[in-house]
Formats: sequence, structure tokens, C-alpha cells
Amino acid sequence: MDWNTLPDDVIEWVRLIMRACNDDVTERVVNQPNIREPSLDDAFINKVSQFAAPKALPSGAVVMLEIHNIGGLRQFDKWELADIAFVVHVSMFGKLLDQKIGLLQSKRLYPENCDVDDDDPVSFRLGLNGLIEPRSGNALSKLQRKYEFLEDSRYQAIRNPDKQLQRIKHFHEQFKEAIFYLLYNPSEVPFQTSLPASTYQSVSFPPVGARVVRSSAIDDALTADADDTKGPSISSVKKASGTEYWRLEHWVADLLMRCKVGRRYTQEDTDLIDRLIRRRSGPIGAAIRVNIDLPEG
Repeated sequence: MDWNTLPDDVIEWVRLIMRACNDDVTERVVNQPNIREPSLDDAFINKVSQFAAPKALPSGAVVMLEIHNIGGLRQFDKWELADIAFVVHVSMFGKLLDQKIGLLQSKRLYPENCDVDDDDPVSFRLGLNGLIEPRSGNALSKLQRKYEFLEDSRYQAIRNPDKQLQRIKHFHEQFKEAIFYLLYNPSEVPFQTSLPASTYQSVSFPPVGARVVRSSAIDDALTADADDTKGPSISSVKKASGTEYWRLEHWVADLLMRCKVGRRYTQEDTDLIDRLIRRRSGPIGAAIRVNIDLPEG
């Protein structure tokens, strides 16, 4: 199958969905600058679910999205290979033509004050009981907090050395490049806001927002930064990525679905798919499957 022959309205429909996801997660970073990264993943998946129903397009193609979300807490304090898997399945009248997979490991940009509500072993064990702890629900404790995102701000959850970096590199050695980084950013950088907020900020087609880069760009950015133990800076990632600093919607619609990135797979790759998707103990939190049924011819 020639992926470049997919109808344009299929590509545009998926692009619209992914742009809505980009706007949504970026809006959350802008209005809640200390939001957890897993919460952004959940928001991403939830936004996709709004478009999951089968969509009949003018070309005669039908697009349907399926979502399987196990969630990231089962991987707490463990390595994971990717947070979100994209599987694209193309058929004609139910007969399989081709399929491929692309994986996203998500990380968020940290503000200069490093105030991000990351999970820790204590709060994880508390579970819902943490909601009754006075320190967790005291709005006064959040007064007059200033959040700045600068070009030197870092993706602090990416560390070097790190088992996750090693496992991604090992995966690529075995199965070729299929894992990319999804980077959650505010709408623009530099960006500044304060809590408590007096207004809610809406986001539409942000200049920066959610971006996708190659894992090799993260490696290069870590090497370029003077202190890579604090994670790569956004300026280093931009420089290392060059023209491959992709918007989320561009990566999915124009690259993955045009077969310019990701990995095609067949029945011979059953072991790969079993390891990634089908086993509940697999190293991925959620999977989005884009089913495309084409008209005859």
C-alpha cells in the first residue's frame, strides 16, 4: 500500500483531532502551570475520545478511533517505554491493507520555580486519603506563586543517566526508530503567569504548545547542556531538533499517517506488538488506534 494515497480528507480529519488535543493540553499548562504530566496524558486521551465515533468523509472513507487506556500509575516508580501508542490500521471493506505504529514518550516543561505536583512514594501510598490531608487542600498555600517558563527552562523528568533513555535506545536497535518524545509546553516561551489566577486563558493554535521530537534530539540536547542531570532545556531541544521540531498534529497527520515516521508491522512482528500493546503488563500507558476503511479503488 502507498500511504501517500490516503484521501486528503482522512488526513485533515485526524489533523483536526490532534490540533484540538494540542490546544487542550496546552491550555491546561497555561492555566495550571504545576499540573502533573500524567494528568496531561489523561487529558490528551480524553480529548481524543470526543472524536472516537465513526466519521464518514466525502471521499467515501470511514475513520474510527479506538482508545485503550490502562493509565500510568501501574508503572509508578518503574521505567516505561512510552506513554501513548498510535496504531494506524488501513483496510478496504474490512480487508487489511497495511498497519503501522508510532510511540510517544511524554514529558512536560518545568517552570523556573520547579513547582510541579509530581507524584511521590508517600502520596502514591496515601491514594484518595491524600485529599483529606490539610496541606494538600489549602488554597492559601498557593497564594502569590509566580511561574516563569524561559528558553533555559528544562524537562526535568528526563535525566542522564536514566534507565528509560537506555531502554528506548535498545528498542530502536532492535526494531528501528518508532519512539518519539511528546513535549508539553505552554503556549509560548517565554511565558509568565501567577497563581491564584484572576482569569482563565483560552488557547488556540499555540506558537509552541505540544511538540514532538526524535529521541536522538533529546540525547543531543542532554549532551549540549552543561548540567544534563537537570534535564535538557527547551532551547537545547529546539536547536538539536532543527526543522524536526514538529507540532503534535503535524507529526500524527503528515508524518505518521503518510508513513514518514513510525514502523509498519505485519504478522511477523507479533512478538513486538505483544510486548508493547496486548499485554497489560506492557510498558505503555495508553493506545490510540486509528481505523481507516477506504472505499473501493
